[in-house]
Amino acid sequence: MDKTLMVAKWFCNNNNTVQTNSYDGNVLLNKLCYYSKAMFLSLNNNIIQKDVEAWKNGPVIPYVYGQYKYDGLLSSNIKIDLSSDEIKVLQIINRLYGYLKADAISTQTHQESPWNSLEEKVKKQLNPKISDEALLKEYKDTMLELYDSYKDEKFDEKLEIINGRYFFLTPDVTLTDDEYNELCNAKYDDENVTYYISRDSEGHLMVY
Repeated sequence: MDKTLMVAKWFCNNNNTVQTNSYDGNVLLNKLCYYSKAMFLSLNNNIIQKDVEAWKNGPVIPYVYGQYKYDGLLSSNIKIDLSSDEIKVLQIINRLYGYLKADAISTQTHQESPWNSLEEKVKKQLNPKISDEALLKEYKDTMLELYDSYKDEKFDEKLEIINGRYFFLTPDVTLTDDEYNELCNAKYDDENVTYYISRDSEGHLMVY
């Protein structure tokens, strides 16, 4: 069964950038669906059956692109009928890639063979199809390793975006005003890093 639209809608509901109804939101959504397709294929669960094409800004699922840009995917009431194992895949992909800016994740896909092996055709605006076989060849081992590493996580953190940085807070953490301001004013070398926040046994904030 093709569940491409359900997958896309799940990301619409669970990723702040995708929720912005913007070009960057559409770019990120397509890359998240792309990496999800790679993981699903690696797990022998082909629920994203719509074609992937190589576009200038990286892999795109034209069906998802159109649903988001023209057909009101964000505001739609699509029923998300996904199993707990399928949602686990989306949670893993969202955790690993969902914090990236659109240009950063596009650049990442440009460095991987499913897209860069088609670059000359992309330059001619042919929008060549990226095959399932190409996805499996590039990603299968990595995706199986990632799934095995994260499949038992609860993914119950709260997401806070502070000064453009992504912070995942454990459920017991509520930031005080002083802590929020401290995080807002802190200096970070890499804006594409996701940070995790918890408290130690004495209640002190831990950022890692």
